Amino acid sequence: MNAILKQLSEIEPELKKPFPTEDINKICEDFQTDFLNLSGEVDFYEDFRYYCVNIAGTLSYVLRDLTNQIPQGQIDMLYKSFFEYHYQYEFLEDRLANYNQFFQEYTTFEQARKLLLQLLSNDLLN
Repeated sequence: MNAILKQLSEIEPELKKPFPTEDINKICEDFQTDFLNLSGEVDFYEDFRYYCVNIAGTLSYVLRDLTNQIPQGQIDMLYKSFFEYHYQYEFLEDRLANYNQFFQEYTTFEQARKLLLQLLSNDLLN
């Protein structure tokens, strides 16, 4: 088994942990003023959920050996971290460690995202 694929297989159960709703609610409460200054269409909870779902969904294609069926838009989203894609939340990035569940979730999904990019880049080269 490819080393990257092995790592992704080991990470997969971590991606199925309960969503850090409590920490997200706390973040929204602690940074209420910052969130209010953003566009009315901004939804931190949904944006983070979508980021996680995209990574988990891509991983499911990979683990079922269906990489050729991953939608291109889904792959394109992997090229940016959550904070690169949702730059409006940059005020949070340096404070994530204060929210343990969220930080662990973010870190795990970032690790999976980077591994998926490596794997998919290797597949494209072969």
